[in-house]
Amino acid sequence: MRISACITTRNRTESLDICLKALWNSQVKPHRVVVSDDSSDPEVQQANYQVVQKYPGTNYIQGPRRGVCSNRNNAVNAIPESETDFVAFVDDDICVQPDFFSVATERYSQMSTEERNQTILTGTSKNEYAHFVPARLTFQGHFSPTDDTPQTVVIHATVFPRHFLTQEQWDENIFFGYEDAELALRAIKRGYKILYCPELKADIYPVNSVLATGTSDLDIGGLNYYDLNIEAARLYIGIKRYKDLFPNPLKLIAFLLIYFLQMSRYLFRNKAIQAWPEIIRRSRIQRLLLPSGI
Repeated sequence: MRISACITTRNRTESLDICLKALWNSQVKPHRVVVSDDSSDPEVQQANYQVVQKYPGTNYIQGPRRGVCSNRNNAVNAIPESETDFVAFVDDDICVQPDFFSVATERYSQMSTEERNQTILTGTSKNEYAHFVPARLTFQGHFSPTDDTPQTVVIHATVFPRHFLTQEQWDENIFFGYEDAELALRAIKRGYKILYCPELKADIYPVNSVLATGTSDLDIGGLNYYDLNIEAARLYIGIKRYKDLFPNPLKLIAFLLIYFLQMSRYLFRNKAIQAWPEIIRRSRIQRLLLPSGI
């Protein structure tokens, strides 16, 4: 059973080294590892390339620099379906537990071939502030804990069947935020089962976010760069959810009304009502609403 890893990195050479070390120190080694580098500085790219050379079995490729979804697609497309059975997506600030691949292999080995091909395993991740587990999506697209079958994955502790990533790719209209929830919704629509496996664990290494570095000039009122992207993604995914994935005109109208009412109140409280045009622009909802998709 071949499980490969796709690492997306940007401007964090030291944490990339720590991430790769954790992967290759696993009890069961990954079959292949691809590092897709979205760094724009040639010196950082060279430093990252040198780090990758320390770990045989790891391939380095340059990223498209169009956001995390494009970078993940770039990484997984470098591993043909014929060369691996499953894929895990690991950002450069993630350290998988030593038994990560052995746990996944053991759980899949207990399934029939048909079950393996239709099952996404997801576990838990944590940092010094929070512990992340799979959840369900509320009507408005927020994460809600569940004891039932999850609708979302914990992306850094998840293993996908490789052929699913041939059927579906990460939505590159989403720059950042909720992209794993959107992909999980498409998996559910295709009949895949998301199985919670709490033994599958990954830790989030404490480093500065690449989204928070040097972006203060892009903040609007009380909303920072991260918040703007998150809310734009939630709007985009909400429309896609009720318009295309699970079509329901009444739910679509209700979602939009509640979203705009709640978001207007939120922006007003944060003295950022002027952020509305930027949220709309970043959401790229015209690609869903216009017939041409432009």
